[in-house]
Amino acid sequence: MNAMNKLMVMTTSQFERFVQNRVAQEMMIQKSSLENDLAQKQADITYLQNQINPHFLYNTLECIRGQALSEGMYDLADTVKALGLFFRYNISIRGTAVSFEEELKNLKNYISIQQYRFKNKFTLSVDIDQDDQPRILACMLPKLCLQPLVENAILHAFNDITSGGRVTLKAYLMDENLSIIVADNGSGMSPKQLEKLEYSIHSEAAGEGQNHGVGLRNVHQRIQLLFGKEYGLSVKSFAGIGTFVEIFLPARTEPFHEE
Repeated sequence: MNAMNKLMVMTTSQFERFVQNRVAQEMMIQKSSLENDLAQKQADITYLQNQINPHFLYNTLECIRGQALSEGMYDLADTVKALGLFFRYNISIRGTAVSFEEELKNLKNYISIQQYRFKNKFTLSVDIDQDDQPRILACMLPKLCLQPLVENAILHAFNDITSGGRVTLKAYLMDENLSIIVADNGSGMSPKQLEKLEYSIHSEAAGEGQNHGVGLRNVHQRIQLLFGKEYGLSVKSFAGIGTFVEIFLPARTEPFHEE
């Protein structure tokens, strides 16, 4: 029986359902096509924005830097240069795996900006095991995994001081793994505050909208997705003494890609 004969023997209610189903199917097809078109247009717009905005930003910052140099404002000029390099590194879409050396350079630019902002109320010292330094610097890390650790210290550890803050970054190899520790001499956390932070970082039940420790949680999750549950981020803190955040990951020098 062909389609026309089937329609002829349908009851009125069956025919109505048939029409409704066909209309619904057609609407779904058109909706899907429209959504795809909109997604493509948005992607095109985003691509154009990414082509235009970075160049506009870099050129503007370079103009500001040139003006600062001409007026003898060398600290400002250095900060603007660091800001331009920091933005360039963050905006760059060149892969998601970078060397420890690249991450360290970006971190130093970030510190330079924050020191200008906070009038040098803290310092950064870097301690890399000398015997293994070449290999450590060549180790590949997920891009932007060091800066959130230092940012967490600056924003939360030094609220009550105007000078004397210290952030220490220590990196060393443990067999075939790399340990990176960021320590500060700030206010530290109470056991209850530390428990809340650890829950935010490690618990799968922690909500998406939870702001506390979101940068640390992001780093922890990315490392675990890449390398497994035995790796990631851990925190120790003592009220009045300071906080210690450790990244633990394989000591690999070959590139990798995040999904």
